[in-house]
Amino acid sequence: MLVKKKILAVTGIRSEYDYLHPILKKFQNAEFDVLVVICGAHLSSLHGETYKIIENDGFEIADKIDCLLNTDRIVQRSKGVGFLISSLSQTVERVKPDFLLVVGDREESIATCIVGNYMNVLTIHYGGGDPVYGNADDPIRLACSKLAHIHCVTTEQYANNLLNISEDKWRILNSGSTSYANIASIPLKDKDVLSEYLKLDIQNKGYFVFLKHPLSSEMHDSYKQMYFALETAAKFAEDNDLYIIGIYPNSDPGSVEILRAIGELEGKYSCIRFYKTIPRDIFVNIIRNALCLVGNSSMGILEAPYYKLPVVNIGNRQKGRLNAGNVIFVDYNRDDIVNAIKKSCYDDKYRGTIKDLVNPYGDETSVDKIYDFINSIDLHDRKWYVKSNLC
Repeated sequence: MLVKKKILAVTGIRSEYDYLHPILKKFQNAEFDVLVVICGAHLSSLHGETYKIIENDGFEIADKIDCLLNTDRIVQRSKGVGFLISSLSQTVERVKPDFLLVVGDREESIATCIVGNYMNVLTIHYGGGDPVYGNADDPIRLACSKLAHIHCVTTEQYANNLLNISEDKWRILNSGSTSYANIASIPLKDKDVLSEYLKLDIQNKGYFVFLKHPLSSEMHDSYKQMYFALETAAKFAEDNDLYIIGIYPNSDPGSVEILRAIGELEGKYSCIRFYKTIPRDIFVNIIRNALCLVGNSSMGILEAPYYKLPVVNIGNRQKGRLNAGNVIFVDYNRDDIVNAIKKSCYDDKYRGTIKDLVNPYGDETSVDKIYDFINSIDLHDRKWYVKSNLC
């Protein structure tokens, strides 16, 4: 009797699950045993209880680990990592997976890689080699790359970054972004359907999307930065008869202050509408019809090139990452923000160049590449378990 390989994925926030979802579906359809550990912001009512999305997607839930501390203090994440390592170790001991799978540079990423290293479980890290300027997440991502056994990266440049820190070439797959498989699979929805969900008349009025998260090195400025950026965007939206559609920030320290700014400005400007979370099929179609994306979300770097969507990135978050050519970086300067949004929304020549950009982050085939790579690994070949880590 053929014994199925078992893969255990760990996810703590909606954004990373969007990368995991198509990978897990592929492995599930290919008769792997697929299990998921849900933790962090997924379990938070403040962030929309997005664990329900994972349950509705039909994956077997191995565990729910409530490790998100209800605080905006700087101790939040390090304490959460400690708790997650302890709980996840017990889950791995019970489930006995062949592979662990995790995305990026957050608490669940480093916790999973530490557990996989100590418990001798092959750990697949998606998103290595990608620098994140000025954020505590940057060295965490590097640490994950040194701990993980297998790397799926989104660009050739990031694969080379891993080679430069002495990761073995045969451990690295340049898969491209898995989120494109998600996007491509979602049917088009008419604007009347989107309008009904949003409770906004976007059939007769344009909009841009606003996504902004705190930056760890600037967390004490979170309120001031968010208020300035969103109010500047709101005045532009009012002057041009546009809506601003936003989603709440991630759970990092500083997010409470961002939420405070959102609450104050929603009451002041009727053009602003924020949501805790938006279902994937609705959100993809909102982006398909948006004039541009404003804020500092990684979506502007990684997903927006696929949509051929102009992006205005405000502040230092995302600096240092590979720009496909669709992102304008601006500081907290009112004129610069306004001019960048105006160019992104209304400059036909500029928008035309973005429509023609060559996307360095791959295409819809990334999931197939990852499946073929992982499925080819011989679990009995000890080379996969031994890291030299010489730099």
